Amino acid sequence: MGRQIDPRGMGLKIAFFRKKQRLTQAALADRIGISTRYMSKIECGDLSHSVSLPILDRIAEELDTGIEDLMAYK
Repeated sequence: MGRQIDPRGMGLKIAFFRKKQRLTQAALADRIGISTRYMSKIECGDLSHSVSLPILDRIAEELDTGIEDLMAYK
């Protein structure tokens, strides 16, 4: 059986890398083409559905890291 993704843990990692780049949620959201509210929900792990792979890819690219570095598992 595979591991399940932990949305809250992933959000914390995204926030860590974002702050390391000295970006606000609004700045990162603008760079990847999503709303600030959606970016906030991603970082809080407060989503009714999972984040799409293209969005995660854009986040990772803007944060100069890989998707694997953003993933967190239960």
